[in-house]
Amino acid sequence: MAEGLLLGLYALLVEPSRLALTLVRRIDPSMERPRRFLLLSDTHLHPWSRRTFHRIARAAEWATAAGATHVLIAGDLLETDEEADAVAARLRRALGDLPAVYVSGNHEVKGEFWWERHRNDPRRIGDAMGRHGIERIDERVVELDGVPVVGIGWRGWRPGAGREAARLLAATERPALVLAHSPDHIRGLPAGHVLLAACGHTHGGQVRLPGIGAPWIPVRVPLPRLAGAMVLDGIPTYVCRGIGATIPLRLGAVPEAVMIELRGNGTASIDATKIVEMRSRA
Repeated sequence: MAEGLLLGLYALLVEPSRLALTLVRRIDPSMERPRRFLLLSDTHLHPWSRRTFHRIARAAEWATAAGATHVLIAGDLLETDEEADAVAARLRRALGDLPAVYVSGNHEVKGEFWWERHRNDPRRIGDAMGRHGIERIDERVVELDGVPVVGIGWRGWRPGAGREAARLLAATERPALVLAHSPDHIRGLPAGHVLLAACGHTHGGQVRLPGIGAPWIPVRVPLPRLAGAMVLDGIPTYVCRGIGATIPLRLGAVPEAVMIELRGNGTASIDATKIVEMRSRA
């Protein structure tokens, strides 16, 4: 019982305050010069999410100092659209001067289950975020620092990217970054058109029990691992563990911010390295 209590206190008070900073390097000969982007996912923000805003601010400082030009947010920004304006204002302060884009996750359309009485409006959230320079790119292509980025918004619990995403990719002149909330939603994309797919949603299992692992992972198609660098249907993919959570418990899945580095020198590959771990200043 004592061991269980200590483990619970660690999962509630210690691990959610940690932050792993991961460098993901994608080498592709088509890249003429290096680019860097900060990837965040699963922030699950309320206006009072002090610890999460603190982690976001530290990640943004790190990314700015390292030369990142934009922030990519892979969905699940907040819990309720009624708080969208307050959350957007605090998120903009945390990100500093970095321009940001995001795609909708399942929490941006929360209300599809019978126990969720309030259904969020993605357009209301998008308008609030847009007023603070955080742009929604669901089913759109934008160019960031010369790199096409295709956004795939939440498509429900069925796997597959859909025809619109495939059409957008086919129309890009160069291989594109794909930003989606769930790794389920990059399935079926033409691999030759994808430079790298960036996702979240799994939280890295969030709570990984000793000897058992994660009780549940919210994907329909099994993954080779709970998070990290992998190849899905021939597509080089990075699944971020996320930087927040609806229930602030973490065990064996330290919150993560990711630096995506695209480089042109070397053999085509993807690799990921945890370069540093920041602990709470408190």
